[in-house]
Amino acid sequence: MCFKDTKIAIGTAFFYLYEGKPYLVTNWHNVTGREPDTLKCKSSQAGIPDRLHIKIPYSTQHESGAKLMQWRTQIMPLYEDEGDAPSKPVWYEHPRYRHKVDLVVIPVNGIEETESRAANDPNLEFDNIRLRPGLDVFVLGFPRGIGGGANFPIWKRASIASEPDFDIDGLPKILIDTATREGMSGSPVYAQQIGYWLTEGATNQNEAVIGEGRRFLGIYSGRLGDDHYKAQLGIVWKPSAIDETIQAATIGISSFHI
Repeated sequence: MCFKDTKIAIGTAFFYLYEGKPYLVTNWHNVTGREPDTLKCKSSQAGIPDRLHIKIPYSTQHESGAKLMQWRTQIMPLYEDEGDAPSKPVWYEHPRYRHKVDLVVIPVNGIEETESRAANDPNLEFDNIRLRPGLDVFVLGFPRGIGGGANFPIWKRASIASEPDFDIDGLPKILIDTATREGMSGSPVYAQQIGYWLTEGATNQNEAVIGEGRRFLGIYSGRLGDDHYKAQLGIVWKPSAIDETIQAATIGISSFHI
């Protein structure tokens, strides 16, 4: 996240498909530079971003005929207008809870020309595994800017810590048990089941599956509280919150005018 050419912070974002259209999804606090609960600036210098620098994979053809992957940094403006205090954001916020739901979506074009894949791409062959407390989940992001090699994310292990069928604090989120770090805000989260298991809605053992299954769980937005070593509980916003934000297309409020 940057203001003009000045780097403010590091975060994570991902592409998401809704009715066949692509969107970029990340946290509200990533694009505004503010704490969702207090609206205070997260940066000690009160830095507010006006653009994102995003690394996107493209494929190139080697002279041998081999397909090679190349990463390019793309600049995504966060506002339609320019200046020191732009007022026209390009992102959508949750229509009911606004900044209290710490996510935004931005309509995008052209990801089919890249090697990017949406976090919920049906070609990834997800499974409708049953969600329950204690189930393994993985947060895919860049803790303190550290990647997993070749610009790919780190897979940070966690587990579901709250009842997934219920909302926390009346908001569409669940809690996960994990020791995450800054830089992972905006990460996609996946639940994983390995072994012998039943899908959601299955009623008898004849419907059991043997093997590995994954399910898109939502978007990670940070820890509960400021202390890294106390609760160690992270927040994940449910896919329904992303869908509701896209459906309503409620334009956000400029962080420069809060």
